[in-house]
Amino acid sequence: MKKRIAAAGLVALCAWPALCAARVWVGADVGLAGGAFSQASPIGVYGGLSTRSLPVGIELGYQAYSANPGKVGLFTATALYRAPIPRVAGLHFLARAGIAHVTSGAGAFARASTRPIIGAGVSYHVLRNVNIRAEYDLVIDPRVAGGPSENGDQLLVGATYHFPGT
Repeated sequence: MKKRIAAAGLVALCAWPALCAARVWVGADVGLAGGAFSQASPIGVYGGLSTRSLPVGIELGYQAYSANPGKVGLFTATALYRAPIPRVAGLHFLARAGIAHVTSGAGAFARASTRPIIGAGVSYHVLRNVNIRAEYDLVIDPRVAGGPSENGDQLLVGATYHFPGT
């Protein structure tokens, strides 16, 4: 047990310089859904990490849907590209690509699948560490329980907090 704690401490110590040089953010969003998610309203949380020198980061998130008759959950792991839009201070273009693990349950129709996700949107810097963002995401054939084989899409609006010094 002591060796595991020491190893975890050593990994944290080695990762500290990388985390200090990284951009870290967390956020939450709400939205509207269509396609395979058409009878659901998404609400989610996410967090990400990128380096200061590259406009690409990794973002992990979870969306919960108020689907009838079952509940749908969407875990995402995506690469997020963020680039400033010229001549508009504080406005950034966002693009994402990655995977989404969809879990759904409706009695005998319970399912889980891992599918590709792509998306695009914009973010706007409103306060020192706060951005608002709007985005459109498309999950390719999520195969939710009891639903037809079709793509699931969502339009999301949310707020992101960037930690100071990142």
